Parts: sequence; C-alpha cells; structure tokens
Amino acid sequence: MGRLVLMAQVVLAGSRMYNLLWGAVFGFATLNILGLVARRFEPGRSRMTFGEMLAVLVAGVSVLMLGWELLFLFHVLPIRLD
Repeated sequence: MGRLVLMAQVVLAGSRMYNLLWGAVFGFATLNILGLVARRFEPGRSRMTFGEMLAVLVAGVSVLMLGWELLFLFHVLPIRLD
C-alpha cells in the first residue's frame, strides 16, 4: 500500500512539473514574439534574421499543438463514426 501511495505522489509531482515547464516554454515564446514585434518598429530594419524566423515558427507550431490538445480535451477529437 505504501508503494502505491509513493508511486502516485511521484506521478502527480511529475505531472505538475511537466505543466510548469510547458507554462515556462509558452511564456518565454510569448515574450520572444513580443520582443520581435517591438524590434520591427526600429528604423533601418527590413528583414527578419534566421533566429527570428525560427522563433516565429516554433511559436506557431506550439499554438497548433495547443489547439490540437484542446480538441482532444473538449472531446472534439477523436471523431468516432457509428
């Protein structure tokens, strides 16, 4: 019984840490994109660097993955045919 309780605590703590890490990733990505938007207004800048394009791509993929997870959370997916 004690092992079961210990395993449950480890799994739940890992889940909380996982959620915390995802929150940090989305937070830093948001700050990075806002910084990119602010830099676009600097005079003399006409193109994005490779790092900026990569940051925008990663943020876009993250939003798509979040949308995909929300579709499963709200039971839109998987579509079950009778």
